Amino acid sequence: MQMKCRSKNNSLILIAMLVLLLTGCAGKENEVTEVTLMHGWGGTLETHKIMQEIYDDFAKENPDIILNCVSYSDSSIAVERANDMLAVGKMPDIISTNGLSYFVQHSVERGMALDLMTYIEKDEELGKMIHPSVYTTWETSGHHLYTVPDALEVAGFWYNRKYMEQAGLTNAAGEVREPEDWNEFLEMMDTMKQWTQTQKNISVCSLENLQMTEFLFPARLAAEGDMGWNMATSASFHGDGSTLLQVMTDLDRIEKLSKKVDNIESARQDFMDGKSILYFNGIWESNALVDNGADFGYGVYPFDENNKLAYVSASSGYVFAKQENAQKEEACIRFLKYMLSTEVQQELAVKTGQMPSNPNVSLDKVEEQNAILADAIDKVYSADKQIKMIRSVWSENKMTVLEKYVKKDEYNQENIAAMARQLESAE
Repeated sequence: MQMKCRSKNNSLILIAMLVLLLTGCAGKENEVTEVTLMHGWGGTLETHKIMQEIYDDFAKENPDIILNCVSYSDSSIAVERANDMLAVGKMPDIISTNGLSYFVQHSVERGMALDLMTYIEKDEELGKMIHPSVYTTWETSGHHLYTVPDALEVAGFWYNRKYMEQAGLTNAAGEVREPEDWNEFLEMMDTMKQWTQTQKNISVCSLENLQMTEFLFPARLAAEGDMGWNMATSASFHGDGSTLLQVMTDLDRIEKLSKKVDNIESARQDFMDGKSILYFNGIWESNALVDNGADFGYGVYPFDENNKLAYVSASSGYVFAKQENAQKEEACIRFLKYMLSTEVQQELAVKTGQMPSNPNVSLDKVEEQNAILADAIDKVYSADKQIKMIRSVWSENKMTVLEKYVKKDEYNQENIAAMARQLESAE
């Protein structure tokens, strides 16, 4: 009897152990990992909506991951908030910097950014999903990589073709004539200004400080001889006041020919409403323009009489927090692979007008669905000279100096000499 009871007890213990084991396994299978994504995809309401849908689809495809999105109306606000978190030793699991590269530097300096190269070396598929220009721009001398964008920044400028033709800015064949150098560019704007004076409520362009610092200044600087090119394409600044004075004088002339607005949204809206001829921004604006009905064209900047210039840049993108929790890191890498996947990259291109970061994505579908975007991409990639967006080259401190003097709007020799000194000393 005693033996029988012992056997029964052993059986019960064995069953209990099996139940616990199975329950434990089931618990692991159903375990959910939460990650926070902070972003500011608020360039337009439509773009914001599309990006949120893409993020929501990631959560649907990965039920074991809860993606908590903290969104802001502008990328600068999102990155500023994330930067404030660094000061107290915190960081969102994922932050979309959208070209605001100072956060990359700050998070790396504090030892809080995840080195993606650790995963790339183990995952050949992930490595091939990242555009070569990302490695060229962001891989450190120590073979580390802390940021990857989901789209490349590709930019020239937009123009209203009908207005250009009516202003007489055409060649012998009646096609819009793009300027060969910066003198012709300024003369073109003078001609536009004269034409707008015969029109009602049309300006040459609606202009704000971001367009001046990120689109006009680098393109104009790069064309100002060898010294200007080196300044526009190098992280170090060894310039002089005379080069900057010519560049800033030309920008001052452009500003005086333009209508001053407070933000990029106002500049975009004026262009879409037919209230301006030119609009300085990237190819990503194509989706906002494609259904407008107006005849918009895309141009690239002059460099010299034989060459054109455009922006092709792997700007800073997603930055991931280094985690003590391996599951959180793995969830973040899954998010990155999802954003770089062929399907999502194709969707980004077609729906938001972005240039895919994954080099394996075909642009055939883009050409089928958005002729304006396809033409813009072709113009930019055909440019003889290509430079990176200024925030991928200059430090935050240098950008602060530039923004201060653009905002100051005093381009005399003394001020520009002071600007040159401050740019050279800024780290």
